[in-house]
Amino acid sequence: MNKIKVANPLVELDGDEMTRIIWQFIKERLIQPYLDIELIYFDLGVESRDKTDDQITIDSAKA
Repeated sequence: MNKIKVANPLVELDGDEMTRIIWQFIKERLIQPYLDIELIYFDLGVESRDKTDDQITIDSAKA
């Protein structure tokens, strides 16, 4: 099956615990098989936010 080409990237916001599991399921089952799309990834888990003093949250909002 041909994938649909998406012109603009999708900002991927990863969170903690169940958010990661649910997003992974959605991405693998509903997005990647059908769309040719660039994903811009941000890890918004607690460790990443602490390590960057929440700069990653600001950067992801700007994306």
